[in-house]
Amino acid sequence: MSPARNPAESQPVEAHWREAWTSALHAVEVDVAAAETLLDRLHAGDEPPEQPPASEWIAPALLGHIPAEFADRARLLLQRQVEVSERLASAMVQARSQQRALTMLEPPERRPVFVDTAV
Repeated sequence: MSPARNPAESQPVEAHWREAWTSALHAVEVDVAAAETLLDRLHAGDEPPEQPPASEWIAPALLGHIPAEFADRARLLLQRQVEVSERLASAMVQARSQQRALTMLEPPERRPVFVDTAV
């Protein structure tokens, strides 16, 4: 027979587990929101916002299964991540295409000169 668990002992563990998942989901949401903002501003022709250098992502350790109440939040977050990754891929292809087109343009042999004279 297994020893009986004291419910009071499992509450701190469960609270820590839920807090770890809340923190992990929040961190991913912040990153996705930053990518969405960047894409929206670039698409609108605005300058990209100043961003600190990205730190290396470290996977949360030993979180275990996601709590059932976070499942819908995680599914929506995954959907946003997929959409952002598709938009980023498209933006990179467009940027490469535009860069290629710019390299094909030849600079003028000499600067154009405009003279404004009364006729």
